[in-house]
Amino acid sequence: MKEKKEFNQQEYIEDWKKKNMKQVKATYKTEFVEEFKEACSKLGISQSNVIREAMQRTIDKAKNK
Repeated sequence: MKEKKEFNQQEYIEDWKKKNMKQVKATYKTEFVEEFKEACSKLGISQSNVIREAMQRTIDKAKNK
């Protein structure tokens, strides 16, 4: 008889991320990054959202060419 493995939520999430998500990385001067973080904080928006929106605008622009 085959033993049934108990469901592990964290393992499932990590596996899903490996299959469905990618990271975009960039390195900039410290002052520039700190200024960006501060601007996002003042505007009440997440850094991730700003980057996602810039990426989407770029994708949309490329589709219209």
